[in-house]
Amino acid sequence: MINKNKKIAIIAPPFTNLLSQKQRGTEKIVCEMAEGLVKRGHKATIFGAGKYRGSDDFVQVFKETISERKFDPAYIESSRPLRLETTYLARVMEEISRREKDFDIVFNHARGGYLFLPLSKFIKIPIVSVIHLPLFEELGELLSLHKNPNIITISNSQRKGFENINYLTTVYNGINLNEFEFNPKPKDYFLFMGALGEHKNPKDAILAAKDAGVKLILTGGKIREPYFSKEIKPLIDGEKIKYLGEVKDEERIELLKNAKALLFPIKWQEPFGLVMIEAMACGTPVVAYPNGAVPEVVKNKETGFIVNNAGQMAEAMKNIEKIDRRKCRERVERYFTEEKMVNDYEKIMNKLTE
Repeated sequence: MINKNKKIAIIAPPFTNLLSQKQRGTEKIVCEMAEGLVKRGHKATIFGAGKYRGSDDFVQVFKETISERKFDPAYIESSRPLRLETTYLARVMEEISRREKDFDIVFNHARGGYLFLPLSKFIKIPIVSVIHLPLFEELGELLSLHKNPNIITISNSQRKGFENINYLTTVYNGINLNEFEFNPKPKDYFLFMGALGEHKNPKDAILAAKDAGVKLILTGGKIREPYFSKEIKPLIDGEKIKYLGEVKDEERIELLKNAKALLFPIKWQEPFGLVMIEAMACGTPVVAYPNGAVPEVVKNKETGFIVNNAGQMAEAMKNIEKIDRRKCRERVERYFTEEKMVNDYEKIMNKLTE
């Protein structure tokens, strides 16, 4: 039987306003988790920076997010953003330790969550850190030193090479299906949506689209230089290859649901890839490289194609009609909903607070 009326502290990253029209990623998961737990009878308090548009309690640790601040390298040291981030985490630790009796459990979604491990030795309530980025050697060594570090991964692939850590569980990210309309009849274009950086590899998406002779739309506001100017901009012709910049929620969902497929030729070890389940929720298949969590999210030849290079991606694009768009929606309904995600977090919460 599930215990109700838990008091939960949720720590958000300090980089972006929560629930802004353009924001996705970890901040979106924080808000959906908080609102989902409140609907189930719990009390959630979010610690964050900048503005928050939800109905839960919000502790504004910084008035502005780190992304909103302007840093002039002529007057400010290059490490200022990092120092702001660690200051934010220290402020949150002060608040949590001071208000320990106000909470039953802490869920930390900030990327520096491992800094909370020493605090967990001095307070009685459990602190759970959700890892949203890839692990690395030094962090793995730190986490393996703790008998119960209370770590949640967002995919099983994150654990590869770090199996000696005592994880709590894996909780897949989930989305509110009501936000994503299923569309069985797409328009005549493919889509790349994400950061315009080498790790996301939009260049291979463009090369594959040119090889297949199809139209490709690119979106994304996070531009990595000089990569974008040298490798991507010269390939954009405004006709077959279009770049729309960063798009707001309504336009974003329209682009997702009307695309023949989402192209996801990532080079890095993707921890999850939220845009993949957003696309599939609309019925849009995913053509992706097999790095990180891709094989956990995309079922090859059923909800898209998992390929190894731009040539194979082009061939998959030519055969995209073989994918049943309804199967894409059904996979998200089964594994990647907000309800399932919140349920998984609630199970962990009740286990640790019995």
